Amino acid sequence: MKNNTPEFPNFRPYTINDTKWYYDYYIKQGLSPYADINPENLFVWLNINNDLMISELDGIIIIRYTNILDDNNINVIPIVNPLNDSIIDKIMSYLNENNLPLEIHEVPSIICNELDHNKWLIEDDRDSYEYILDTNQQSKLQGGDFSRQRKIIKTFERVQSKNNIDIQYYKNINDNIKEAFLHHINTMPLNSKEESSGQNVAEPIAIKRNLEYASIFHKKALVIRINERIISLSMISFLDKKTAAINHLKVDYSIQDIFRYTVYQLAKILKQEGINEMNIEQDLGIKGIRDFKIILRPKRLLEKKIIRPRPQ
Repeated sequence: MKNNTPEFPNFRPYTINDTKWYYDYYIKQGLSPYADINPENLFVWLNINNDLMISELDGIIIIRYTNILDDNNINVIPIVNPLNDSIIDKIMSYLNENNLPLEIHEVPSIICNELDHNKWLIEDDRDSYEYILDTNQQSKLQGGDFSRQRKIIKTFERVQSKNNIDIQYYKNINDNIKEAFLHHINTMPLNSKEESSGQNVAEPIAIKRNLEYASIFHKKALVIRINERIISLSMISFLDKKTAAINHLKVDYSIQDIFRYTVYQLAKILKQEGINEMNIEQDLGIKGIRDFKIILRPKRLLEKKIIRPRPQ
């Protein structure tokens, strides 16, 4: 851990220079494959407002950030496994002193097992659950549970059989791929629903930041072309040796079922790379996204909690 991390309740900015030591800390705490608190996503998604801060409490890392996807509320999360009541007490005191709501969101469920349920109200943070797909299941699509997806993939391949489908996996994101992502930002239709407005604002910023640091973070990409036209882009990062996160998956929706076909191809390629699981991240409580991710038959969900003081 870096010596210049101040003692809680003091904070300093989390920077690109923190990603290596923080990754070692994240792995040691057994928090993989949670994507949101992986060092790369910290630097990108939790730092949209450039106000991600870190602190240290008795050797434990605590992060503070503005969650643009949650009405710009300030969130303070202790990153430690297991979490204990004393740490929550100190964070609640900090929140109270700073006139912030007495609640902690997006807390990984696996670190909450030793908390006193008589003292804390611990509820599911369902909108923040992360979806884990099994690359073996998603690439083979065997059995009754995957019959619908299997049919969709076969139909897609039959419809596109007269076209030239080119599937390219890039272990490094070059300038051409960066330009393709940037072009997509400028042309992609944003979801007009109010529930998606935060994502519409945040994701273009996150894509640009991920592209800026693509070589440092060793980002990968999957690009699918039909008749030389890009119709699908995916950005990939490795959370650990066996798990990949799909950070951004952008498709041309005029091509029917291209999203599911992309997931299928991602699973095939990542399986060949020795990756067992794909984290396709949150649904943000958006019904269409949630329905789609459930239909994909995730292997498991990474649950998260909201912690509040229990009324006395």
